[in-house]
Amino acid sequence: MTETLSLFFALMAIGGTLGVLGILLGTLIVAFDLPGSGLARSIAADLRPLAVVFAAVAATTAMAGSLYYSEGAGFVPCTMCWFQRYFMYPSSVLLLVSLATKKWVLAKIAWGLSAVGIWISIYHRAEQAFPEAVGGVCELNNPCSGRYVNEFGFITIPTMAGVAFALVLVLVPLARPSNR
Repeated sequence: MTETLSLFFALMAIGGTLGVLGILLGTLIVAFDLPGSGLARSIAADLRPLAVVFAAVAATTAMAGSLYYSEGAGFVPCTMCWFQRYFMYPSSVLLLVSLATKKWVLAKIAWGLSAVGIWISIYHRAEQAFPEAVGGVCELNNPCSGRYVNEFGFITIPTMAGVAFALVLVLVPLARPSNR
């Protein structure tokens, strides 16, 4: 079960990365009025009403995945994993409440939490890739450089968390209300 879910989460991370890159590319095309800017504007307009929904799905899936890994699979979270959770869990809740109440300010707070969380994910991933160079904040018996998941040779738990944070970072501004 854990291997199947890890593959599923890794494929979602790849899809999420493609989504982030697509949104960023579309933003650049529109910003510089490049060929295809009409199509990019149209896609953005179609995505705008669902952007917070997709952000909430990304954050909630990351939260559920981390809970599965610790409670279901028995993976002991390292210190950096806990730091990422401190920013992902409230982001998930805030985005869901934002959807239910239509309070844009809650999505903005989730965006701010994700802006910090992505840097923790990047640092954690760097620690996994270069443990001697980065140093570390983790315990000796549960190092942050450890990899419970390593799908396709590069997708680890902090990679997946980083993609979820990145999705929140690109989707929430896309969803901003026009009457703020």
